[in-house]
Order: sequence, then C-alpha cells, then structure tokens
Amino acid sequence: MRRFGTSAPHLLAFGVVCGTALMVSQVDHVVGQTPTWSLRRTVTIGSLDDPAQVLTVVADVLTDAERVYVLEPRDGRIRVFSRNGKAIRDLGGRGEGPGELTLPVSMGWHGARLWVADHRLMRFTFFDVETGDAETIPYRADFQGEYYSRGMSPSAVLATGDLVGYATVSARALAAGVVADRAMIVTDTGGAVRDTLALLSVVGQSAEITDGLAGGAMYTMSPLPDTDMMDFRPDGSSAVLVRRRSWDGSGPAEFEVSRIDIFGDTVFRRRIAYEPRMVPDDLIDREIDRRLGRRGVVDRRAFGRALRAFYEQQRYMPPVTSLTTGDDGTVWVAGPDDDGERWWQVLDASGSSVGRFRLPVTSRVASANLTEAWVVERDALDIPYVVRYEIVP
Repeated sequence: MRRFGTSAPHLLAFGVVCGTALMVSQVDHVVGQTPTWSLRRTVTIGSLDDPAQVLTVVADVLTDAERVYVLEPRDGRIRVFSRNGKAIRDLGGRGEGPGELTLPVSMGWHGARLWVADHRLMRFTFFDVETGDAETIPYRADFQGEYYSRGMSPSAVLATGDLVGYATVSARALAAGVVADRAMIVTDTGGAVRDTLALLSVVGQSAEITDGLAGGAMYTMSPLPDTDMMDFRPDGSSAVLVRRRSWDGSGPAEFEVSRIDIFGDTVFRRRIAYEPRMVPDDLIDREIDRRLGRRGVVDRRAFGRALRAFYEQQRYMPPVTSLTTGDDGTVWVAGPDDDGERWWQVLDASGSSVGRFRLPVTSRVASANLTEAWVVERDALDIPYVVRYEIVP
C-alpha cells in the first residue's frame, strides 16, 4: 500500500500510523543450529608506507563489479580501488563547495551514480564514478517540533530518487524523555515531505548530569546504546530495522529484525533469540574514568557517582552492536564483545538465518553478499585496512 503524499503539518501523527503498520501478523522465531562459516582472506587494501594505499578513517565501503569505494570522512573523499586492491582515483575532497565533503557518513547507489550523505553540510552529493562529475542536493524538510533543531541529517537515497533522513533532536529532549522516537522522514529532492518510513526508538539514549560540575549540565550518551538501528540496501530498494533493547531480566531474550520496503511496508519480521550477557564492571569503570577528566568537573566523586547511576541502569549488554545490509539483500548483525571477538549472524533476503562467523571486535563488515565480505579492520596501531574475505559455508 503506497502511503506517499503526507503533508508536513501531519507528519508526527502520520508517523504513529506508519509505525503501527509495521506490526504485521506473521512473526517467526529463528530456530535451529545456524551453520558456522569460515572466511578466506583474499585482498587487502591499506598500507603503512605507500601513500597511494594508506587509509585514515573508514566510514563506509561500497562495491560494484569492477571497483571498491572507500569513504574517508577525515579527508572528505572516496578512494576508488580495483577489486584486486590497486588505487585508481579519488572522488570528492574536503571542503564545502560543489563535489566536496565535510562529514560524510554513508554512501550507496542511485542508478549508476554513487551518492554520499554529509551530516555537517546536511546534503547528498551524487558522483558520476566514471567522470568524477558531482551534483549536490540539500536534505531539508518542512519539519516542525518544539524539541527538534533546524538541522536535518541525511541518511539514504531510495530507489525512487526520494531522500531519507531525520530531524536532529536536542540532547536535552532526549535526556528528559520527551522525544521517544526518531522519525525517518522521506522527502522529494525539493524538500517536500512524502512519508515517514519508520520510527526508531531513542528511549534511554541520553541522560542529564549536574552532580560534580561547576554549574550547568552535561548530557551524556549511553556507552552501550541499545536503541533502534536502521540500515539501507546499497541500491535503495529497502531498509532493515533492528529493535535491540537489552534484556531486562524477565521474559525471552530476543531482538527483532525487519525488512521494510521503500513505501514503509514490512517485508518480513524475525525475532532472534540470544543468550544475554551482563555488562562487565570493568567496562563501566573504564568509561567513567575516561569522562572524569573533562573540563568543568569540580567534584570527581560526585560526578563519578552520577555517571555510574546512569550507566548501571542497563544490566545486560545490547544484543546487536553493528548492522550491515548486503547488496543482495542479506542482513549482517554483530553481537556484543565476547573475549575480544564478536559473533556475526547472517540472514538471507527472506530473513532466514543462514550462517555465522567470528571476527575481532576491531573489525566490522562494511559491504557483503553471500559470496564475499569486505571488512574494515584495525591493527595494533589503530591503522585501518579494508579486507576482502571469501565466504566458505
């Protein structure tokens, strides 16, 4: 059922209706023993010494039949490599002009063009990967709300050419709990609101801390976020929503994975059982120590107690720590740290669990399908590499 055409004044109310539409009748539980896969390392991109190969910070990876595109937000560029790892060219560059990037966070395809979402400039930039020509489209929407800033954060380009993003919520509103959901807003390229694609829960994401500070308040985010996650298929044909609230000690320990089409309708929904793990005491201790040195702290003990009271509200680790949607519609989700490694679970395009494997916590799957996974890795010096692994079922 197509629901486009919603006007901006009714956006919030419409979002609730759209959220209800996600509650489809068929809910399956993933059961049985998922086979364990092996990964065979085949290509490595990155170097300590070669300027043509060295990488800085990697935000995203995209592939096509011939090339690999590596998004580097620090340098505001996309590095283009052959699939065997040879440097070809760069797209973009740091700046605010046409074809330049300041805080790029994600990328994907719209037809033959590569798009990049820039959070600082609040816009999408489309690149012709053959010529390097670029077109910039601001992400804006007539979105009004007492607790929303005027900033709009772009997220993805749908296969229809419509744009998806969200209105920035103030930290104060998050901490006060007056905003419970983040609306993923669909607009046309001119900024006219078409729809709310989904509502992502943000409850418990932030807290206001005043104890131990020299006046004023600090808004701190949870070190173990378990709020909803969303990722988009690279071609913009669908999105994946993960609801991952940490176990509270009662009832089944599950997280939920849904695929949503570009009109906001649910294609599948799966509840996946997992074994909950308690938050380690030393993790909280390290996070508190890290924050005690911030400016404005006059009573370290009081400030530390306030932080601990917020952090210890969450007794169990979030069930999902990373999410990637494959270019073939597969879904790749990583669990929490388990002795320096994470289990990754893979669902096929219909939502069935088809495989799992382990990677170090310093690695994440950035682009994948059922034959290969492009993984961002960091070595002992925190130097990033992009590595292709062949999937061995």
